[in-house]
Amino acid sequence: MLIRPDPLLPGENIGIFLPSSPAKEPYRSQGLQSLRAMGFKPREVDGVLSRNDFFAREPEQTLKDLQRFFADRKVKALWAGRGGYGSNYLLPLLKRLVIDTPKIVIASSDVSYLLWYLLERRHMVVFYGPMVYGGMAAGTIDKEQILASITANQLPQNFFGRVLCSGRARGVLGGGCLSNFVSLLGTRHVPMVKNRILLLEDINERPYRLDRMLWQCEMAGVFRRIRGLLLGEFPSCFHDDEEKEIFYARWREKLGAMGIPVLYDMPFGHAGSAQVLPLGVKAEINTEAYPRPLSCEIGVKW
Repeated sequence: MLIRPDPLLPGENIGIFLPSSPAKEPYRSQGLQSLRAMGFKPREVDGVLSRNDFFAREPEQTLKDLQRFFADRKVKALWAGRGGYGSNYLLPLLKRLVIDTPKIVIASSDVSYLLWYLLERRHMVVFYGPMVYGGMAAGTIDKEQILASITANQLPQNFFGRVLCSGRARGVLGGGCLSNFVSLLGTRHVPMVKNRILLLEDINERPYRLDRMLWQCEMAGVFRRIRGLLLGEFPSCFHDDEEKEIFYARWREKLGAMGIPVLYDMPFGHAGSAQVLPLGVKAEINTEAYPRPLSCEIGVKW
């Protein structure tokens, strides 16, 4: 049984951590402004604009940041500042993290590594959503949906999506950034996929690279073990609609032969109007419910 964190209330403190690449202006300031406009009080780690090679901070320092925010009773949620690269170095360290009270943790992209650890090893419901100095700063978000996901006890949420392979399936939501996911195949840190509805999304990957990563998932038996598949919008991956259709025509045939429902252009992660997807909750794909073929339980309860 996965543990659901308490919802956020207006005016509460959110700890912003940086496990990957360095923060930059004006994205930092814009992201903080966005959080304040939503009614929250952001609390940053020290030296947020300092640089350490292509890491924002050393992994040991990030572990201390996470520990401080989890231990601080005034901090009600942890929200990643940005992605990039570096969160993988946390994986051998996170067993030392003490979590007495689960809290909302929101991240995506490179910080998928941390979300998967909390989901699989600490049995916490986590939230795949835009990051403070990223999508929140750029305004490429669905503000209303994000607030509903983390602040209220709502009815099941329904998400838009396009049907690649028809069908119906129920399972627990998992997944995240595609390139991060395939990097863990064959390691002891690979996320659970059996009976999951799996999200895979990414950005700035050419079609042949996307094809290679999906092929790796296929060869590793991932698609044989899941109940359904959600594919993101994959922005900046296709030159035009024709190239996109050629890519999906190939995978429509391959995935269709496996008998699982598949949705694509899902609004998560690097999407143009990103929404928050709780990972670790029950969900259902029903392609007959187009244009909202995905429904899931809200991730937090009063």
